[in-house]
Amino acid sequence: MILKKSISFIGMAGCGKSTIGKIVSQKYDLSFCDTDELIEKKYNASMEDIKIKFGYKFIREAEEEVIMGLDNKYKVISTGGSAVYSDRAIKHLKQFSLLIFIDASFSDIKKRIGDASGRGFAVPKSFSVEEAYSERLPLYKKYQDKTINGSESIGKIINQIEGILF
Repeated sequence: MILKKSISFIGMAGCGKSTIGKIVSQKYDLSFCDTDELIEKKYNASMEDIKIKFGYKFIREAEEEVIMGLDNKYKVISTGGSAVYSDRAIKHLKQFSLLIFIDASFSDIKKRIGDASGRGFAVPKSFSVEEAYSERLPLYKKYQDKTINGSESIGKIINQIEGILF
């Protein structure tokens, strides 16, 4: 299958960006990248180790740098949850991809990631998952081209994406 535009998933940690991105790319034989994985590969460390060593702002900067290096060779892109903090990175993605916001409820996010410890969650130490959710939600809504319900089953989420793409 050939997509005219790439698709980029945005949303909170735990909303399913990586899982859904991998499924869509495999189902339709599309090139895939996960920006968190690109960062981990570049620094040869987990996101959590990078955050511990360099701080949460460094992760946000690394995400921007990685996104700025992307182009339409990747047809499915799963971004880190903090990608929306970089207007520059988002504008770059929008040049060649459709931004799909996977909107999962806070209660679902909390069930999936708990307190986000060990995830390299790009927020200050004093920030709770709920505070990050509240701060990021308006940004996801601002930048999205399409929104899908990330609180649905994986099958229903894939159906929503197919409804957007086909």
